[in-house]
Amino acid sequence: MKKISSSGANGLLIKFIIKTILITIISVSIFSLLISFAFSKLDLDLKYLEYASYAANILSAIIVSYLCTKSFKNNGFIMGMLSSVPLIIYSFINLIMNGNNIIHFLIKLALVLLLSGIFGYISTKKQKKYKVK
Repeated sequence: MKKISSSGANGLLIKFIIKTILITIISVSIFSLLISFAFSKLDLDLKYLEYASYAANILSAIIVSYLCTKSFKNNGFIMGMLSSVPLIIYSFINLIMNGNNIIHFLIKLALVLLLSGIFGYISTKKQKKYKVK
């Protein structure tokens, strides 16, 4: 019986981790920049900034999970949730440093995990290619 080789799995996971971290940094930076630009141009009250952070986290989670799980064929929901770990760490550090509300953090955590899992699943299911003979 032929043995299954897992030599390429380490490289795939390392590429997944690096890709996840880089895309998370880029997407959070872009959405934070856009939100801060909108708040400064529209002269909005800063009490709404906490709710705008929901949008930044959710959109970042969607983009990161969709782009990072494309290289996998299965387990899209779990890999999508794993791709949101750097974003969760960033949000947790933000919670500690800025003294934000723990309830808002838990809501963000639940939304990020759920949506990143869903979009990771969608990303892996899109990869099915039909062969025409």
